[in-house]
Amino acid sequence: MSRLNSLSQSAIRAMFASETPEALILLITITNPADPTTPVRLADGYTNRIDSLTTDNEVIYGVTSNGNNYIFLPMELSLPGEQETGAGQCSLILKFVTREAIELIRTHLTSPVDVQIDLVLASSPNTVETSFSGFKITNVTYNADQITFDLNMVSLSREPFPSFTFTPANFPGLF
Repeated sequence: MSRLNSLSQSAIRAMFASETPEALILLITITNPADPTTPVRLADGYTNRIDSLTTDNEVIYGVTSNGNNYIFLPMELSLPGEQETGAGQCSLILKFVTREAIELIRTHLTSPVDVQIDLVLASSPNTVETSFSGFKITNVTYNADQITFDLNMVSLSREPFPSFTFTPANFPGLF
């Protein structure tokens, strides 16, 4: 609950109002540790046209936040619940399936990549209301309608140390 306590009054009103002109927008940043210079930035809403990505054939909408352009794609996010065993699983569902998107997944998501989730208000996209970091994409499934990314927080504190028991079955060269 500490994350909700850090939200501004405007964000809380936008979340709980039955009707409001304000909108909360999810900003998703996906970064591959092998190539951290070219992150993929996505948003679940839009505030402006992104002129640097717009061509004569295609108009791209999104959000510009703190100098970064986030491309609008319809998506859903389910945040994890609190569990005694640690952080639960989070899912990001993109409602955008194209041949190019599937090809990007197959070629670039060969190892877990980092995901950061930021919440901003449409009226002030440069002010991050709250941020969730530390997620990694651990599984991707897709069909004709959607692409689902399973997001998990990898906790090394829950891993046993040492990870193997030094027994003759596991390490025959030691005995």
